[in-house]
Amino acid sequence: MRGLNKLIAEYIGMCRDVRRLSGHTISAYENDLYQFSADLPASECITAATIRDGLTKIAENRLFAPATIKRKIAAVRTFFRVVDAKLALEAFGDWHLKIKMPARLPKAVPGRELRILLKSVKPIMTNAARWDDCTHLCLSLLAATGLRVSELCALRQCDVRPDTGEMKVFGKGARERIVIIANDTVRKELGQYIRSLQVPFDENARLFYNSRGRPLTPQCLRLRLHSLVRRTKIGHRTTPHMLRHTAATLLLEGGVDIRFVQRLLGHASIATTQIYTYVTDMALRAALEKADVMSTIV
Repeated sequence: MRGLNKLIAEYIGMCRDVRRLSGHTISAYENDLYQFSADLPASECITAATIRDGLTKIAENRLFAPATIKRKIAAVRTFFRVVDAKLALEAFGDWHLKIKMPARLPKAVPGRELRILLKSVKPIMTNAARWDDCTHLCLSLLAATGLRVSELCALRQCDVRPDTGEMKVFGKGARERIVIIANDTVRKELGQYIRSLQVPFDENARLFYNSRGRPLTPQCLRLRLHSLVRRTKIGHRTTPHMLRHTAATLLLEGGVDIRFVQRLLGHASIATTQIYTYVTDMALRAALEKADVMSTIV
């Protein structure tokens, strides 16, 4: 096999330009693949055995969490399936490492805390909105639709229709979906924000900007949310992704079919969405145990 690092560079370019994966995913792939390459014996050619030995070494590294190990193995497996399908079949055909994953449930923001956060920042109510006035709207959209923060920041002006509440979203793997804003208040605020933009309409222009008039980034919105959390003294770390969990949990608790929630969130597999049903079942159990309607009878 010709230079492994050269193949990795070509593969990363394909993931970026053809598959259009997110910058975060590209960075993780680069780190995992080049680390795997660096750990291989320099004098040996790459065989199914050397691949397995390298991955076993990764799995035995106590510095890596189980989720990190699974990600690294998946990255290497996918890479070899693309660049050398025959070698990949020899290495992975009948060989699997069992990685025990700890149970990790998605953390949602309680309704009371979400209300406090949204009340701590003013919604857009005038035609004189500044660039940094979009914080309330961004947080409301995340909680109402379950968008990923990267998807929110990537929205263009032409992707949204506040009159119908429809947004065209490009998710992971360049998958396109339509997201519906059901709440009338959020739709009205979105329309007000679009009318307040002090730039001519450009179908390729971003929808949200920072205080300097540059496209809003996920990190900028995270920092704004962290500032609000400190100011409101909620007392624990809150991230934009937790608002995505909040949206999913509230929708399932409200009786929305899980397949509709899957489509809204852009999950490739319904198995990813099903984790939220466990969370809502736990909430149901807690409510029933608190009520304990039989306690005065038996």
